Amino acid sequence: MSAGRKRAFDKAEALDKAMRVFWENGYSGTSVTDLTAALGINKPSMYAAFGNKEQLFATALEHYMVNYRAPVLQRLTEPPEAPLRERMKAFLCGVIDLVSNPAAPKGCLFVKSCCESGSVAIPDDITSSLGNMALDHEDMLANLLEAEQQRGQLPENAEVQIIAGYLVTVMAGLSVQARRGKSSEELKALVDMIVSSIPGVV
Repeated sequence: MSAGRKRAFDKAEALDKAMRVFWENGYSGTSVTDLTAALGINKPSMYAAFGNKEQLFATALEHYMVNYRAPVLQRLTEPPEAPLRERMKAFLCGVIDLVSNPAAPKGCLFVKSCCESGSVAIPDDITSSLGNMALDHEDMLANLLEAEQQRGQLPENAEVQIIAGYLVTVMAGLSVQARRGKSSEELKALVDMIVSSIPGVV
């Protein structure tokens, strides 16, 4: 690239930057000016690339769920030959690594956004979308646990929907604690206790 030539706009990189602004400040704490400053573009360019703030947030949240949350969830199922207890511990450690990563904003973007939902500063469409995503996420966990139950990793009388709800609650709590300044080491010290509190996990 010759000296002085303007660097080409990288939409994927810009989306990740926007996601981090929302992650740090929340939806209501993020202005369009914050976004354009982080992306290094003007407002018309942002609108052309991503739409308005609400549309950009929706895209950024999806980016977060697919590229940051989903790989952590995958730890519950891999490797399949490992005991569920060990995979569950790996899953929770993955959650902790995500919410306490020193190279990223503390906490979880999804949890932070859910805490904001319902306030007057959050559009109804976003509140509705977050509610649906939360239900889908809990159902996904329940389905994974039901599959483990069928494989004998959970007893037949285990209430997988309740366990899934418990895990969602634990994930939210870990996010809040990381946001408050708890270290990765402090949070990981809780993992054995959390897993041991789930009846029937082997």
